[in-house]
Amino acid sequence: MIVRSVARSTRTFPVLLNCFRCLHITPSAIKHHDIRKVFDDQNYWREINAANYGVDTSMGKGLLSKFPPSTSLETGLFQNPFLISPQGLRKFSFESLSQAQALVEEMRTNRSSDDLKLYISKLDRLSDILCRVIDLCEFIRASHPNSQYVKAAQQCHEEMFEFMNILNTDTTLCEILKQVIRDKLILGALTSEEVKVGKILLDDFEKSGIDMAPEVREQFISLSQQISLVGQEFINNTEFVRTNYIKIKCKTLEYSGINPLILKQLSRDIKGQHYKVPTYGFLAYSVLRSCPDEDVRRKIWTAMHDCSDKQISRLTQLVRLRASLAKIMGKSSFSQYQLEGKMAKSPKYVNDFLQSLVNVTRPKAAEELRIIADLKSKHLKIPHPKTEEDILKLVRPWDREFYSTIYALQQQRKTLNNEQLSSYFSLGAVMRGLSDLFQSIYGIRLEPVVPMTGETWSPEVRRVNVVDEMGGLIGVVYCDLFEREGKTSNPAHFTVCCSRQIYPDEKNLSTIQVGHSKQSGELFQLPVISLVCNFSITHVLADQALCLLHLNDVETLFHEMGHAMHSMLGRTSLQNISGTRCATDFVELPSILMEHFAKDFRVLSKISSHYESNEKVPHELLKLYQTESNYLQHTETFSQAKMAILDQVMHSEEILKNMHSTDVVEMYHTLERKMNVLADDQSTWCGKFGHLFGYGATYYSYLFDRAIASKIWLHLFAEDPYCRASGQKFKESVLKWGGSRDPWECIADALDNKELSKGDEKAMEFIGDTTDI
Repeated sequence: MIVRSVARSTRTFPVLLNCFRCLHITPSAIKHHDIRKVFDDQNYWREINAANYGVDTSMGKGLLSKFPPSTSLETGLFQNPFLISPQGLRKFSFESLSQAQALVEEMRTNRSSDDLKLYISKLDRLSDILCRVIDLCEFIRASHPNSQYVKAAQQCHEEMFEFMNILNTDTTLCEILKQVIRDKLILGALTSEEVKVGKILLDDFEKSGIDMAPEVREQFISLSQQISLVGQEFINNTEFVRTNYIKIKCKTLEYSGINPLILKQLSRDIKGQHYKVPTYGFLAYSVLRSCPDEDVRRKIWTAMHDCSDKQISRLTQLVRLRASLAKIMGKSSFSQYQLEGKMAKSPKYVNDFLQSLVNVTRPKAAEELRIIADLKSKHLKIPHPKTEEDILKLVRPWDREFYSTIYALQQQRKTLNNEQLSSYFSLGAVMRGLSDLFQSIYGIRLEPVVPMTGETWSPEVRRVNVVDEMGGLIGVVYCDLFEREGKTSNPAHFTVCCSRQIYPDEKNLSTIQVGHSKQSGELFQLPVISLVCNFSITHVLADQALCLLHLNDVETLFHEMGHAMHSMLGRTSLQNISGTRCATDFVELPSILMEHFAKDFRVLSKISSHYESNEKVPHELLKLYQTESNYLQHTETFSQAKMAILDQVMHSEEILKNMHSTDVVEMYHTLERKMNVLADDQSTWCGKFGHLFGYGATYYSYLFDRAIASKIWLHLFAEDPYCRASGQKFKESVLKWGGSRDPWECIADALDNKELSKGDEKAMEFIGDTTDI
């Protein structure tokens, strides 16, 4: 394929446009600001970033080709001068499409020996042009606060995605690529990266049905386009419940023994005979926690996890379209089609891995749920369960909140005060801690700078430069971390611009800056990343507002920064294999490894700093947090395994066998009954599982990479999380390669186990030993 997808991370890559400027910026030319102050002192940030607070960066003014001097914006988004308005985004997309078409024509026409030696790099450049628009649009759709920008991004994405799919089935481009790869003289003149990218692109061409009849290729394009549109609709509706409230008879609730204070917060219907219990938010969970009536809890829990019939129809259409695409590609399932080229290689290996995890985790989960089972049996005055089967049959998902609350009260133990703990972890303190950690293990630091006017999509966005102690500026991270109205609640990492070598004839760029590699002297484009979270700001004092993080927020930030560092350090000459552009079931490894740092007492103690006293967090608070966070941890792991298996089921050969009678809800309920841990055979939650589109037969990747990360943590960092030698080992073994090296070779190198490089069944068994998770 000309454009290759990457799980979780979206990527945008620069395109040559004559009106763009090339900026050479060195760290010494930038005014430095204290990173903690930038993120913690809102008044200070508003003062130094006053220009962006004083202008509407969401709309802009004027036409872009002449850059009118009347505009108050110094630049557009990410310093792309086109992006000062939604109309500018449309123009940028049009210009990029025109350039891509011209490049395609040149590649078809010029076929001399010298031209063929440049063919793979030109394919990479073509991919660069398309990705720059497609991934930029994905970012804008997800994060931009202006609806006109979002609308323009949707239109541009659809147009460019359609053109991309046409190129992915272009027989001429594929035949020329085959000619290049088959010619030993040409191949011998190419770099190892060019050979790697050429083979990857050829595999992707073949995966797009390039060798099939024209009508099949047209069908592939049509199906891919439909999958994209239906999938986006599915994603956009996952957060909605079927109904905003359900009615429960007043007498039923009043006589159930529920907390009267909660009843006072519930509204009634017109006749006053029913309470209107909400199906989302804090009040809904309050009812679940305090209502002794299981039937009421079941109704509320089910309603909280139900989606509309239309959403189920979207999911049904999505899995059918994917099954149809797999069929025309000669595959038995979409899972088989999707897993080619991944670390796990086949559905069988994936299911074996997941089954191994289930077998290890189910008895541990059942033992954890014994607490709830005993409380429920006592409450209902029935015999206590004796076997694992008895426990799992008795405890249902709507029991968890209620009996966990009772258990906490009965223990009469000191309950963790999250507000007290978060006082030691302001956002600024954590960002400073991340910088110190990266300085220790990788030799890089985070330095905040004030963005140019119009450079960001919100004045609250902080720009942070990533600086290497030897090589200077190596990349930029835009931190959109504070909550705002209409912003998505899910944390995300977007690669807006990847690291790659500058093309020989490039003179003007749409990128923020260009840096020299001190090792080779070559000119490289710097990676640009956007981290999007939704952290709350609270008033801790009358004149001070801070963003205080709970430790799960700290873990989230570390996770997303793991993706960012992969992009920063994964420097390759070609963009198709840069940073996070690697196998889907490998891309989560660096981010999940960062979660281990976020859970380590030594790291948490070192990065902590009370917002008033600057004291380190007390050890007993961290111990209490660990105790509470470990509650039902194996049950949570089992839940993740269930979701990964559901993802495989929804993309299995069963869909093809039952295309006209596909019942996704029944498939979900059947799996839940089979897995039998907090089994849900009541709700339509499968329609709220957005990762069914985003991952599509690869959701197992999180658990797979979690198993790998556990082994790497124990091997490299468990003894000393700040060890430079271990950080250098991980950087040299894994991070720096991006997607240019076989992931199994990376893991074998990091774990000093050469046998793993084969990536065979024994390697999968080694990773499948999940005792470390």
